[in-house]
Amino acid sequence: MPVITLPDGSQRQFDHAVSTMDVALSIGPGLAKACIAGRVDGVRVDACDLIENDASLEIITAKDEDGLEIIRHSCAHLLVTPSSSCTQT
Repeated sequence: MPVITLPDGSQRQFDHAVSTMDVALSIGPGLAKACIAGRVDGVRVDACDLIENDASLEIITAKDEDGLEIIRHSCAHLLVTPSSSCTQT
């Protein structure tokens, strides 16, 4: 039963492994919609990665510097894919 500690010091206990998205949803639907990724014990993780043990968690949104970096990186991949297929013969 992981205990998740949030940046404000509050804790949430779960009966099973949870993802960053699950924790965000338990806080509120707006945060879940804004959730891009998480930082578990200081390590950036995908929003769907499971947290199986007690951990500290930061929920990353587009308002965070990390969130903006993730969005830019994803967009760069999207731009490269079509342009690389145009140059193939």
